[in-house]
Amino acid sequence: MNNDWAFLPMQVSNDLLGDSARLRERLATDSYLYFEQVIDPVAIQTVRDDFTTILADEGWIRGGPARDRAVSISKPVREGDAEFFAAYDRIQKLESFHTMAHHPALAALMTDVLGPTAFPHPLKIARLSFPGHYEISTPPHQDFPNNQGTENLTATWLPLGDIPVSLGGLAVLRGSAAYGVLPLGRHLGPGNRQALVPLDMLEALRWVTTDYAAGDVLVFGSTTVHASLHNASETLMRLSIDFRHQLEGEALTPGCLEPHFGRAAWEDIYEGWSSEQHQFYWHDLDYEVVPFVEFDLDADTATEAELLERIVRYENRRDVRHERKVQTVAEQEPPGDGDG
Repeated sequence: MNNDWAFLPMQVSNDLLGDSARLRERLATDSYLYFEQVIDPVAIQTVRDDFTTILADEGWIRGGPARDRAVSISKPVREGDAEFFAAYDRIQKLESFHTMAHHPALAALMTDVLGPTAFPHPLKIARLSFPGHYEISTPPHQDFPNNQGTENLTATWLPLGDIPVSLGGLAVLRGSAAYGVLPLGRHLGPGNRQALVPLDMLEALRWVTTDYAAGDVLVFGSTTVHASLHNASETLMRLSIDFRHQLEGEALTPGCLEPHFGRAAWEDIYEGWSSEQHQFYWHDLDYEVVPFVEFDLDADTATEAELLERIVRYENRRDVRHERKVQTVAEQEPPGDGDG
């Protein structure tokens, strides 16, 4: 996928911090805002440490001295598979992960962008991208069909560590938010669907991306078309987190008030936390809960049978690439304790 797109560099918006009018103008024009080093990298590293501890314990990555590098040693899993939840359910309970959405620098940034009552949804999302897992790279999509509620919904995406283009960071279709909500088609990646971007839109707009560093923040609206690049690393996982924000008084759907995938109660999520400061914080906020509406898939896209064929082909290729990765890790990567 990376080779199918021509990329321009992202424009850095640090110079607009504190100037809400100009930030909102640029967001409306470009459909994204990119900020360098606005979050303390030490705070980001704390979240990464918690993620990699779980991933090493579950046998996804090497443990010991190699743990922080997130060297993948397991066969890749698709988001939503049973094997996926073995690690993801534990990650969803991390206090450091949930409280990052309330980091003072991020809160100040989103107040600048949205307004003084901006708040993050209880829903918090972690992304765990395996190397050589191309068919499952998050396809071009918009957040609105998945979250709904207010069209002013705004996402923040934070890399958990440095993510060069080769590791599969996010790309944004600059200016795409102005085109409204696009039709949907089937896909093997997260959510199992993608935005169907018209050819004239692709020809009129340009994709932008960058080499991300720990502490960077990418901001974009609910109708911004964005996608994950392929993780082209031979051995390293790409780890990131994303949150959804909105102003008080606006609409949201029930799923935005629940843990991602809805597999645990909040009381279970909070068990063992050191502080109650960010628990059930939304109970004191003002918002309107509206029903979630299922979007139809475009009739011209893949059928269920065709999607099943894609899954079989994907699994065959995944297995071949996994064997190659195992050989590469054995030859090139330093040994780690606790590999499982």
